[in-house]
Amino acid sequence: MHRQTGGMAAATLALALGAVDARADDWQQTVIMYGMGAALDGESQIGELEVPVDLSISDVFDALEMGAMAAYRADNGIWSITGDLTYMGLGGTSESRHDLVKGDLEIDQLTLMGTAGRRVSERLEVLFSLAYFDLSADASVRTRAPVTGAVTTRRASTDADWIDPMVGLHYDRPFRDDWKLNLRGDVGGFGVGSDLSYQLLATVQWQSSGGFGAAFGYRLISFDYEGGHEGDRDYQRFDLTEQGPVVGVTYTF
Repeated sequence: MHRQTGGMAAATLALALGAVDARADDWQQTVIMYGMGAALDGESQIGELEVPVDLSISDVFDALEMGAMAAYRADNGIWSITGDLTYMGLGGTSESRHDLVKGDLEIDQLTLMGTAGRRVSERLEVLFSLAYFDLSADASVRTRAPVTGAVTTRRASTDADWIDPMVGLHYDRPFRDDWKLNLRGDVGGFGVGSDLSYQLLATVQWQSSGGFGAAFGYRLISFDYEGGHEGDRDYQRFDLTEQGPVVGVTYTF
């Protein structure tokens, strides 16, 4: 299942990018390398283990083991094709008062989104996307008895991956010769993969005459995924929201 869904997402993205045909002069293409200072909060459950997640932006930087983010966009004035790749390896800890309960969660998260857009006005596009999510999680909960001090530790791990169809809107508006505002919102899942997923992205982009540029903004990604049956050993649920500032470099050709 894991390889099949990953292959479906990769094939979908490859077909989307294949729409940028040999008429390169008709398309404006942009490559973006960026970083996201994300706060992470929500809930996760593996089997009977429940671990709340509440990491500030500084906590995420402390917990970040590895991160890589890149995007590609091609636009011919009517149609657009976008591919976006995000990978983060995170680890976090939550503790109750008096250190009676301590939860640890490590997550490796890969998100791959392929989007086709159709411009319906000078500034507005309608978007249709497939988003592939891949999570690997290891959780542990340590409980200490308040009187005896006896410690009990439970551990669980799981792999989850799914594909969400998504619909959205993209709005762009130049406000100076070399500056542009971009606003994007997507919503999806609809029970096909997750119960609900959505993202919001707002950026201000500066473009030099030589093709290089910079982007500054804010991004929010949220998903609520449930797999298996609650109470079963293989049950898994991730209700997580990542949000924070985005900074990147761009090259347009």
